[in-house]
Amino acid sequence: MKNLVFIVVLFALPYVQVFGQTDKQMIDVEYDFFGSINSYSVSGKTLHYKDLKAIFENYPEPKVHMDKAIKRKNIATPLLAIGGAGLITSFIVRTTDAGPAVFWSSFGVFAVGASYHQGYRVNLQRAVNTYNKNLFESTRVRSSLDLKLSPLQTGLIYSF
Repeated sequence: MKNLVFIVVLFALPYVQVFGQTDKQMIDVEYDFFGSINSYSVSGKTLHYKDLKAIFENYPEPKVHMDKAIKRKNIATPLLAIGGAGLITSFIVRTTDAGPAVFWSSFGVFAVGASYHQGYRVNLQRAVNTYNKNLFESTRVRSSLDLKLSPLQTGLIYSF
């Protein structure tokens, strides 16, 4: 009878991880052809910026990176808009004396906006990576089966 219980416990230990799973799913990252613009999805459903923002509200570590990404996006959007409008305007007024000045100043504003937008993408990816890492570590069941030999106690010890 003791052998039967031992055998059942020994074969049941690897399946503990199956019972430790949660309903939360990792966020899949799909890269475009050039590897610069990532798209995020869960179970085939594409996640947009607002969806990611809602997911990270409940997790403090990814929320730090998401807050940085939000700040970068809030700075990048007007700079890109102003720089882009200035570049278009510079092509319209290129025959005047103000053409080169408008072009280079608009190009500078656009370049600064592009760098902030790249910072937004980097921090967004960091938030997703942190979320996936925390989710992976929380669903993993850490358990061990050790053999203890001592004069007072001898046997197998299962700790989790």
